[in-house]
Amino acid sequence: MRHPALPPLTLAVASLLATPALATDADETVMVLGKTYRNTATKTRLTPLETPQAISVVDRETLSLRAVRSVSESLRYLPGVNTELRGGAVSRLDLFNIRGFDNYQNSYDGLLLQYNGWNLQPQIDPIALEQVEVFKGPTSVLYGSMPPGGMVNLIAKAPRREAATELSVASGSHALREASIDSTGPLGQSPLTYRLVGLARKQEGQAVTSTQERYLIAPSLDWQLGERTLLNLNLYYQKDPAMGIYTTVPASGSVHGNPHGQLASDAFLGDRNWNHYEREVTLLGYKLNHDFGNGWQFLQNTRYTDASAQQRNTYNAPLAADQRTVARNAYLTDEVSHGLVIDNQLSARLDVGRWQHHLLLGLDAQRLNADVRYLDTLDYSAPAIDLFTPDR
Repeated sequence: MRHPALPPLTLAVASLLATPALATDADETVMVLGKTYRNTATKTRLTPLETPQAISVVDRETLSLRAVRSVSESLRYLPGVNTELRGGAVSRLDLFNIRGFDNYQNSYDGLLLQYNGWNLQPQIDPIALEQVEVFKGPTSVLYGSMPPGGMVNLIAKAPRREAATELSVASGSHALREASIDSTGPLGQSPLTYRLVGLARKQEGQAVTSTQERYLIAPSLDWQLGERTLLNLNLYYQKDPAMGIYTTVPASGSVHGNPHGQLASDAFLGDRNWNHYEREVTLLGYKLNHDFGNGWQFLQNTRYTDASAQQRNTYNAPLAADQRTVARNAYLTDEVSHGLVIDNQLSARLDVGRWQHHLLLGLDAQRLNADVRYLDTLDYSAPAIDLFTPDR
């Protein structure tokens, strides 16, 4: 039987698909994330390509090229993720949903960033991240209570044996002033390797009269206790004296038409004398990894959280019938959180005949003590504001 000739385009595609099989190791780029790295979707050392689940990875190069300032910004172009739910001007919280389910808490190096359910959400600045991993689909079997749409795991920059130091100073729009450092390498001839990330940033916010200010330092240390045992000590401290706004504007005059005109892109319906959000977060942890040999490894990941936030803000009532007046209500919160998370993982890679098996056994626990003090006048007693001639 004579087979029909394949079209030239089909032959070209078949050739391209066959080419990787001929590639050598020198043609491939491998990102080494360290011995304590575990895949988000499986909590094993499987690569994303070997994982039979939907996972997206935003690597360090992409984060730098986009110059992202928040986790929400890093998720903008990922399928199935709807980010910045209160608009791009709101950056004090990472608000997004995955496959239609809202998610207000991320994981950092595999451990939950404990969120008190109000306004105290620990944020990790992208400058301290090696990559962002987004797992799509139910994952409660591995991580406990999680939205069924998926989760985000933030992978921290880890110490490296190759010495390198990067210093950066930047200025730009909105009166930006920024300085940062990223340094890594061995400590002499000792079994210690360090990584130090620091940042100082201050600039005006998108909304008129608002400001954004952040200071952070994130040192980590790898201590090779033996040929098969590695201890990682890590600290993340962040102080946010000012974090812009949380007040939104109505659709009329912004995304929809309004008989009185169009709102400016820097429109702000809050009050400059009652708009403040200050946050302080300390994360202190360790990761202990031991290789038993024959494919068996144990990882203990632990983190203590100490966080606080103070906020003064206003609620907006619905737009009045005149299509330009908005009533407001003043409120304030004072929030404190203390938490502990620990995750024990015993993993194995077993070769049985022609089959390779990856096993995972684990036990994790978490505890959070949160105190929230809230004051609200409940009667829209703050002065109303005119959208088009605001008196702040």
